[in-house]
Amino acid sequence: MAPTAGEGVLFQYGTGVKDHGLTEDNIRQLKQPRGVCIGRDGSLLVADFDSHCVVKFGQNDARGKVVAGESNKILPTVDILKDIDRPLGPAEGEGLLMKRPIDVCPHAEGGLLILDNEVCRLQHYAAPGEKAATIVPPPSGPPQKSVNNPESVKYPRSMLARPDGTMVICDTWSHRVLSYAPGASIAEVIAGKSNSSAITPEQMTFPSGIAFDSEGRLYVTDTNNNRVQCFQPGSAEGAAGTTVCGSAEGVPGAGLHELNMPTGVCIDHRDGSLLVVDRMNGRVMRYPAGGGKQGEVVAGPKQQLVRPWGICQDHLGALYISDERKYMVLKVKAPKPLASPAAGYPIQQALPVPEKFEPEPRAAAPKPATAPEKTGIQKQADALKQQMAEANQAGKDVSLPTDAAKDLHPLSHDHDALD
Repeated sequence: MAPTAGEGVLFQYGTGVKDHGLTEDNIRQLKQPRGVCIGRDGSLLVADFDSHCVVKFGQNDARGKVVAGESNKILPTVDILKDIDRPLGPAEGEGLLMKRPIDVCPHAEGGLLILDNEVCRLQHYAAPGEKAATIVPPPSGPPQKSVNNPESVKYPRSMLARPDGTMVICDTWSHRVLSYAPGASIAEVIAGKSNSSAITPEQMTFPSGIAFDSEGRLYVTDTNNNRVQCFQPGSAEGAAGTTVCGSAEGVPGAGLHELNMPTGVCIDHRDGSLLVVDRMNGRVMRYPAGGGKQGEVVAGPKQQLVRPWGICQDHLGALYISDERKYMVLKVKAPKPLASPAAGYPIQQALPVPEKFEPEPRAAAPKPATAPEKTGIQKQADALKQQMAEANQAGKDVSLPTDAAKDLHPLSHDHDALD
């Protein structure tokens, strides 16, 4: 569709109206886009959190197509009180439907890796129509029956696939980052302290985004602490991180040296600079390689951002920014590279991008929206309270900043869960 009225905006995906399916003009609508990624063929992949599906867009393609899940159809919750005298079976649509996907990336062997936030798992969708295989929690590991288990993955917000096949998960509600080596049944904690949040160098509070630089350093957006933490290669649970952007004391702000609940993060492949989505300030900040005391705004009010969430970059340097309050993803002109590229970040040659993408057959009119099943918000809040009480009894530090309650509910019908 034509670019939105914003400076440097090259293209707009989504209409700006919260909805699902296609408009009469054959334009794809989005409900709450969060995770974004560039596919191996140059396409844009969007995890539409509130539509429970992943959409693939070609270059300057306003229509797109659903490549995983089903638009506006949620994976139902298994009711343990039904059929109580019979074995509990999988939910209808298991392996095909999703419940609030939040991140997506290509799988090395084909298909997509999709992080499903509410069911707390990472799945491999090998091909449309085929049932997905669960990657995390590993099938060979202990079963994850409840988020109340201290070792369980709890409402993760982002993930990365490393070149060696290692999967890295930002385990948000456990305030840590997990690494799963190929074939491993148990994760290694590489940042944060499990089920313990604070504003110390060793701890985080509801982290959201992760990125690695060319030296193997891990950068984490420590959302409720209003900062970005850097962890050295080989870090283990409880290792001290260094604040490289924002406030080491967790203080929010809107200055060029401050952040307010950052979410997405990526490394500019051209010069190693750090791109951080400063969600509550409605902007994207850029810092020199390795971070810095002060950043610069590369997207924000001039692009009419409201509540950006995710960010990625294509081979030419253009930025793709999801805005969950404007129900769209913006393609923004590449910022000029920093004058001195960092070591290990030579200017990359352009990768080949197909001239056209396979069209999707014209879809029938969208099905009427199915009312999402009530998922028990209070149960989740109670579960977190119980987790904190248990941790307190064990002598763990579970102190939360005063605004942490804003993040107690990750579900989409509280569409501004961080506000």
